[in-house]
Order: sequence, then structure tokens, then C-alpha cells
Amino acid sequence: MLRQLQIEGYGLIDRAEVAFADGATIFTGETGSGKTMLIGALDFALGARAGADVVRQGARRAFVTLAFDPDEPLRAHLAAGGFELDAGEMGTIAREMTESGRSALRINGRAATAAQAREIRDAIVEMVGQHEAQRLLSPAYHLELLDRFAGDAALRLRAGVAEAYQRAREIQETLERLTQDEHRARQRYDDAVFTVREIEDARLQIGEIEALEQRRAYLDNVERIATALHAAHEALAADDRGAVEALGAAAGALGVVAKFDETLRALAQRVSALQTDAGEIAAEFSSALDAAEYDPVELEAVNARLEILDRLKRKYGPTIEEILVCATQARAIVEEYEGRDRRVAQLEREAAAANDRLRETAASLSAARRRAGVRLTKRVVAEFAEIALASGRFEVAFEPLESIGRSGTERTEFLFAANAGEPARPLVRVASGGELSRVLLALVVVLADARNAQSALVFDEIDAGIGGATATAVGARIGELAGRGQLVCVTHLAQLATWAERHYVLDKIERKGETTIVLRPIATAKERETEIARMLSGESHDVALRHARALLQLTKR
Repeated sequence: MLRQLQIEGYGLIDRAEVAFADGATIFTGETGSGKTMLIGALDFALGARAGADVVRQGARRAFVTLAFDPDEPLRAHLAAGGFELDAGEMGTIAREMTESGRSALRINGRAATAAQAREIRDAIVEMVGQHEAQRLLSPAYHLELLDRFAGDAALRLRAGVAEAYQRAREIQETLERLTQDEHRARQRYDDAVFTVREIEDARLQIGEIEALEQRRAYLDNVERIATALHAAHEALAADDRGAVEALGAAAGALGVVAKFDETLRALAQRVSALQTDAGEIAAEFSSALDAAEYDPVELEAVNARLEILDRLKRKYGPTIEEILVCATQARAIVEEYEGRDRRVAQLEREAAAANDRLRETAASLSAARRRAGVRLTKRVVAEFAEIALASGRFEVAFEPLESIGRSGTERTEFLFAANAGEPARPLVRVASGGELSRVLLALVVVLADARNAQSALVFDEIDAGIGGATATAVGARIGELAGRGQLVCVTHLAQLATWAERHYVLDKIERKGETTIVLRPIATAKERETEIARMLSGESHDVALRHARALLQLTKR
């Protein structure tokens, strides 16, 4: 249930605050006063896609906060997503859009995404606007509405049909690929065999390219390396001028006097250790020098191996890891081709099973839809009597498809006749704007009963083309809905506005070259009479006020 909506800097709204009633909260105002913009702000908070153009001219940001009372299933869903609430605590969604187009959203005070807000949108509100009335002209929307009315079991069957259809399609595509043109399949197989053989014959080792390049650099510079090693060895181990000899002399000199002082003894030990280390290093230099021989045969072998690896890199990828991946992929092609007959037989069995499952699930869905179609027809026709369409007819027509699709075996279309004696025809061909709005209202009422949900119904000017006695009948139906659950309505009809438990008026004000939409709550009976009179006649003269009072009295009764 909606509790409060706070708006700052959204569109033409500078600041506004709405406290929602438990029953009907109704917004009215002159044409162009921005009533739909207020519903846009509500939708913005609930994660609707938006850009920087929603920010009021001259403002740094648009900021909308929605407070709501979640039911228990929604509380559990929020807790599972990390947005848990304490017992009795209201939920909140706060969304900001900056003038630069950066968006931020928080659910119950925790950072969230617009997508996460959209996930819980339908559990908070059900939006019904002029867009839905136009969608009623699309048979695809008729199928969606019918399945929603049919209930969770039908929706699960519909999901099952979509899943079975996708599975059958994937198997068929694999089967077609395996049984494609023999010449192409053989060419692909031969290419894969060559790839596998070429890569396997190379006997690649991870890291060998780096090791070979390092070895080639060594062999290319072996003379410089030998010269450096020889010089280093001479510096350490020359008979009369080497560091080892010098350190030995120093160690001997200190050894004679070491017994006289602790410091001298420590120095003697350190010099002796240095002599030992220098001797070991000199031995290692000698070994390295012995190994530092130019080997043209080895260099040629290293270069030949690197040429092989370079060729493979150019063909299959810049690293050995990627070359090996190509080998794995080629091996799979080889195995697929060599086991093609066996695989084709297996896939044919799988395709038959998948198609059987698709047909069975689609048949169950079709049966559920036809049962739901009978119930929906009765319920909608019953609603027609409440909204000045007592002679109207409504039917759900089914047209079989040539083949089973993702949504089942049939095309569904709603048929309508406004008057007795007329044949029911597709809505797109026979319904006027006002009739379309009333058919939509009837469907919304029936679907609201079927869904048994706690979300608020939000009507955004669905009363297009309605007036007179019809408007009175539609208003009464809105009032009945408000008595059963929370309802929010944007309207231009006085006959609907009289049912408000809480009534707001939107005024458009121009001041100093700026246009601002101001939200004004109606607090007194006099203010309400004046607004109803304005809606009836455009003015609030005595005749209009008497008419407004009469209409309000009728609503009370």
C-alpha cells in the first residue's frame, strides 16, 4: 500500500508531497496542468528508465521518495535481496537523477539499482493508463491478459511451452548443422584434422616460447658473456692479484693478532668468510665460463623451433594457451564428424521427445486458456452492466497457428460489440475511444479480482472519450474498487473525482518566465465543491456549485 510520495525538481514540479489514502486518492486539474507528470514521478521512483531531461530546468537534481507498506510476500522478497525491514517498518524507495544524467537509487536506505526497483514494482502498484488502452488493440496483449487471468498454473504452463520450444529449436538447429551439405561438412572435418595434427605434432609446452627466446639471446651473445666471466674470474682468483688471494692475506694477518682483542677476532672471522664466499663464486664463474661456448648447432635448433612456434601463433593465436584452445575446438569438430551418425540418431530421438513435450505442454496451456476464456467472458460482460455497457458483448476468440510457437498453439483476440444485435468483432475495428476505456476498466477490475494482490491500482486518465451518464457509471465502479483496495486516479471527470477519499489539484503557474506545477490538497468541503464545479462547467458559478453539491450527495448515497 502506498503511503507517501515526495518530489523535488522533477519535470515542472519544484516541490510536492502526496499522502495517499487507504481508498481513492484522486488528482485533478486543468488540461495541461501536469497530472500525468505526477504519475511519471511515481513511476520514476519505481525504476522507470529516465534521463537527465526529468530534472527541472535550473535544478541540480530530481529527487523522488516513495514510502509504502509492503505485504508479507514483498517483505520476504526484500529481505532475500538484502533490503530487510523491521516488523511494522515502512519500505522506502529514493531515487535521484542529476543534471548530468547520473542516477542513484536506494531501497530501504541501501544502495540498489533501477532494475531491482522494477522487480518489486508490480508488487507495489499496477499502472493502468492510456497506453494500456492502445495496447488493447493488439492481439498479443490479449493473450497476455488472458494468461494473467487464467492464473499461476497457466503462467507456469506458458513458461513451460517457451522452455520446451527453445529446447526443441536448439536440438533441431544442431541436427541441421550435423546433416548440412556433405562437402562443407567434410571440408570442415579435414581442416580440423589438419589443425589437430599440426598442433599436436608441435608438442607445445606452456612457457617454452619465453625459454627459447631467452636461450637464443644467450647464444647470440655468448662471446660477450665469456669475456665478462673471464674478467670476473681473474678479478677473484688470479694467483698474485686476485681477491681470494688478497682476502687470504688479510685473514692471515688478522689471525696472528686476533687473540688479543674481541673486535680483531670478529674482523678475522668476517674476512675469512668473505674469502670462502669469493672462492665459491670464482668456482661458479669457472663453471659458467666452461659452459659459455658458441654452439651453432644449438642456435640453429632454437631458431628452427621458434620459427615453428611463430607459424602456429600467426595461424591460431598469439600465445601457446590460445593455440591449445584451437586444438581443443578442432578436436571437438573431428569427434563430432566421426561420431556423426551416432549423434544424429541420438539427436533425432531427443528431438522427438522434445517435440512430444512441447505438444503436450502446449495442449495443456490451450485447454487452460479456453477454460479461462469462458470465465473471462462471463466476468467482463458482468462488469459491462456496471459501466454503462449493459448491451455490450465480449468474446475471446482463438485461431490455431500453423505450428506451435513460443507462446503456444493459438492466436487470441478479444471481440466486442457495443450494442445488442451487432456481431462481436475485433476491438481494433469496432471500439471507440470511450468504449475502449470502459473495456479496459472492465478487464482491470476482473484481473484485479483474479490476482488477489495488495498492490495499489493507479489509473492515469483512462477516462478518455467518456462523459455524461457513462461517466457517472464509471465513477461508481471506481468508487467500488476504492472500497476494496487502494486506488490512485488521475482524471478530468467530476463524476470520478467525487469518489476521492483524498483529493489533490494540480495548478500550472507561470512566474518570471518560469512554469511551475503546484500540488494543492483539497482540505475543506467548500474547496471540493469549487473544484467539482470547475470540472463540470469550467467555472464555479452558482449553477455549477449546485450541480457539484448534488453530485457529491449522490456519491455519498
